[in-house]
Amino acid sequence: MRLSKITVSLICLSCMMLGIDSSSKINILDNSNLSSMKNINNSHSIKSINIQKVSKDKDKKVIEAEKLKIQHVEKVKSEKQRKLKVTYNRDDMTLVSGITEEELNNVFRNYKGASTMSHLSKAFVDAEKEHGVNAFTMAAIVALESGFATSRRAVEDNNLTGYEVYSKDSKGKLFKTQSESILQTAKHLSKNYLTENGLYYKGVSVDDVQLSYCPDEGEGKNWNGKVDKLASDFLRTYKHLYAL
Repeated sequence: MRLSKITVSLICLSCMMLGIDSSSKINILDNSNLSSMKNINNSHSIKSINIQKVSKDKDKKVIEAEKLKIQHVEKVKSEKQRKLKVTYNRDDMTLVSGITEEELNNVFRNYKGASTMSHLSKAFVDAEKEHGVNAFTMAAIVALESGFATSRRAVEDNNLTGYEVYSKDSKGKLFKTQSESILQTAKHLSKNYLTENGLYYKGVSVDDVQLSYCPDEGEGKNWNGKVDKLASDFLRTYKHLYAL
């Protein structure tokens, strides 16, 4: 009888121990599952954040690419409009051409006999910007007065426009460079011929300037007509080159 009680007690104690052990295992399993679930949730959150970041970065790149594309289209459109406005007008030497150094250089290289003036492209563009004398007109005057920058005065004296040459015996002005000759002549024309109240002002056309700039030319020599033809030809060459 006593043995049976002891046996029952041992059995009960064993059951209690098993229960505690099972409960501990269940708790451990539950904690492990919770930890796993948290890790899974965290992993999903990180992936979600990464996906959103990639999506935003992609959107930014797409937007930036679209902006660059629009800017390129606008630049091309603006450049086309500028080229369409490049001009020369016999009636107004102060009407700026808007041509670039590179474009004028290209014109000279593609106009028969004018390649000898290609190194002067920057000077003509600078003269237009600084003194407001149309680059085509200035180039035409130089081409006419110096045989496309090949005359003796042009080569030896860097005098491309007959500056201070009042007769065949005149010494004329010596310039340090041919570019200086162009800029000085443009300044002289702007101040004294093309500005109201200027010393020789009679108007702003090629014909008006000829009256005082080359008074001995007369209608027979047609200085103004030759300048106009050269300037018009340069413009025509430009339009042909740039398909306008």
